[in-house]
Amino acid sequence: MSQQNLIHFLTGPAAQADMLEFLKLRSKNAVIAVAADLGLPFTEQEFDSLIWDLELRLAAKRGEAFDPRFALWDTLWGRYYLEYLVLDLIPSLASAGLIESGATSGSRN
Repeated sequence: MSQQNLIHFLTGPAAQADMLEFLKLRSKNAVIAVAADLGLPFTEQEFDSLIWDLELRLAAKRGEAFDPRFALWDTLWGRYYLEYLVLDLIPSLASAGLIESGATSGSRN
């Protein structure tokens, strides 16, 4: 359930341009608190383990090594981490069929 909350949060509220702009400067704990306030609770441990697992699965699906040269991480440079998650990781996961592709519809309002 909490993993679904995290994905829903990253594809919904956090993906709205105004919310992303607000959240990108906040600490992880503050972002987790906002998610909980929106009825999408998850813990820091759940966040860390799910994101790591999804990145690992994406690398495997792409046939890439999950190491410092993982191609998707190049998009992280010059961005806040939450922007990377919402604008790069989530769409890449959807394109690879690792999460529902419909979950990202309307995410760039």
